Amino acid sequence: MFMKQDWLMRQIEVLAVAVAQLVFGKGGVEYDLKEEDGQTRSDGVERALAELIEQDRLGEAEDLLFAGLDGVDLAGLARALDFYQTANRLSDEALGRQGFTRQELLEGLREAVERYGIDIPGLV
Repeated sequence: MFMKQDWLMRQIEVLAVAVAQLVFGKGGVEYDLKEEDGQTRSDGVERALAELIEQDRLGEAEDLLFAGLDGVDLAGLARALDFYQTANRLSDEALGRQGFTRQELLEGLREAVERYGIDIPGLV
């Protein structure tokens, strides 16, 4: 079981990095919005997602995430990549307490990416 979970963790990371590279031209996603004065800030949804994850409310966080995925605004895709990378760093025990598995994280990430019309044949 441990080897399968480790494999799934790596697949989630590989998919997120591959999409970030393909869409954003970099291997990771730093989700920030630039304000007019040049300062950066995270938007309200990003903060809410982080708080929900911290409060062990991953299901609610995922619902909030998907409510904002329109398949057009790339900020939503960046948010999804960041969300699934963050959730993937949770322990198996923390995921289990919230009723999640790594397989479900991978499926959620795939669904988010597909909403943006991205298909990477042969990748996970």
